[in-house]
Amino acid sequence: MQRHFKSFSLISLVFAAFTVFFMSCSQVTPELYTTDYSVIFDYTDEETLPSARLSVFASSASDVRRYERICIKSLDSGYIWDTKKIARLDTYDLQWAGCANLIVPEEEKLPSGKYEVTYYNADEKECTVTLDVKYDIELYDVLLSELSDFMKKKHGIQKIAVYDNEHIMIYFGDRTEEFKTTRVIWNAYRESATYQVIWYAGNGTVICVEPEKPVTPNEE
Repeated sequence: MQRHFKSFSLISLVFAAFTVFFMSCSQVTPELYTTDYSVIFDYTDEETLPSARLSVFASSASDVRRYERICIKSLDSGYIWDTKKIARLDTYDLQWAGCANLIVPEEEKLPSGKYEVTYYNADEKECTVTLDVKYDIELYDVLLSELSDFMKKKHGIQKIAVYDNEHIMIYFGDRTEEFKTTRVIWNAYRESATYQVIWYAGNGTVICVEPEKPVTPNEE
């Protein structure tokens, strides 16, 4: 028996600079260029193991405002996510559409393996692509205090997001020496209030998001 899970739209930090579009209908069959995925591990504190979610986005040759529904199937496990809550994004010369928060029940893990992703217009015209999702399942058991060493072994890249008092992102990029301490963050961005460390591994197929921390100018 297949198990169905409704997803809800939560655009992660990696998509924060994109522009969200509104819906519209079309009689044109969807056209997709490429489909990308990320398995995202979110940390809340030092003592709690991370939760995981799957993010799937496709770059489109057609107007992403035309998409009304996405159905994502794990061919190996039988999980199905069928949702109309679509994030529509615009970056450079490409449009993207997808879902950033596909989850499974609390005691289970996101399946690896083959996925089938189908995009539907309002008239149910469709386009289907496949994904091969691979990630290190050991991350479910990695505490925040162990994350840095774990990601370094996996050749992970450390990035940083900086926010102001209204939680508007004012910087996102590699965590270079310029951003190693809260004092230097504040020196670079006097309007900064909090920051967040994000690890990328596997060319972005795995993302680990650390909790936000305050920017305190007097601390090293």
